[in-house]
Amino acid sequence: MAYTNAQATPRSDIAAFVMQANADFNQLFIGDKVFPVKGEDVKRGIYMKANLANAELLNGDAKARSAGSAYDRINRKYDTDTFDCQEYGLEGVIDDSYESEVERFLSLEATEAMLLERSLRISYEARIASALFSSSTFTATAAGTAYTAANIATFDVVDDVDLARSRGLKNGQIFNAAVMSLNVYNRIRRSTKLQNQIYGVTPKSAGQAMLPGEKDVAQALGLDYLYVAKAPKNANQKGQTYSGSFIWADTYIAVCNIAGGDYTAGGVGRTIQWTKDTTGLFTPETYRSDERRSNILRVRQHTAEKVIDTTACELITTSYA
Repeated sequence: MAYTNAQATPRSDIAAFVMQANADFNQLFIGDKVFPVKGEDVKRGIYMKANLANAELLNGDAKARSAGSAYDRINRKYDTDTFDCQEYGLEGVIDDSYESEVERFLSLEATEAMLLERSLRISYEARIASALFSSSTFTATAAGTAYTAANIATFDVVDDVDLARSRGLKNGQIFNAAVMSLNVYNRIRRSTKLQNQIYGVTPKSAGQAMLPGEKDVAQALGLDYLYVAKAPKNANQKGQTYSGSFIWADTYIAVCNIAGGDYTAGGVGRTIQWTKDTTGLFTPETYRSDERRSNILRVRQHTAEKVIDTTACELITTSYA
């Protein structure tokens, strides 16, 4: 059953405007690409998962059988995991008199919705970054050479990623993506060994004078996707002087398997959205507050950012400096 609320009206018109107006800025965020959205009609629930050991996923147990004897059997066991969606939201007060004053310059309602969603998206992105760049969840292995400016001629990101892919294969994982911060991306695409991988060791021609792009780097790393995290945030607390920083840290490169859809499709994680309480990943709605002579605009989400397979990612510790 779709979400309804007698006091608050879902605003699909505002949602459409926000998607269009935020299109360029939202390209900076990668959260819902790394943990694709999976809708569920319950707030909290259980799902089945197959672990390497209990489900005997990579056991080579087939043996020769003598005539008349029984076949060896697998006693496969499946595990369960749980999710619990949490609600996040922000409200903006749109005073009637102020809206009348500024309506000739802008649509205050639509602008406020766009800014509210942006704030929610920043918080959501930070939760995804924290879940993926976690050495307590995934194995973190130091790069062969630190990714420092002084080592730009000697560190080898292609080799580091190849080693991570090999570690993944030992767990039955075929990694298809890498996730890194903008700072790390800018450093590695200037590195000598990556450029030699892309352009060859011969001197670059005039047509190769520019730095390699994201598709070039992904191809050199042997991966289908490269997600470069570019989203900014205010590093200071509310009320303090603004201090711009990036949401994703420079500490790691995540080499992982990213997949969407049902949990059995694998992949490192999902954004589980409670569909009975929301109309999308972000839901704008309005209600009237006559005591303030204002309309209240709310943007909210009801999600769980869930790692579903701890073997679906290997972290490379960059020692970026």
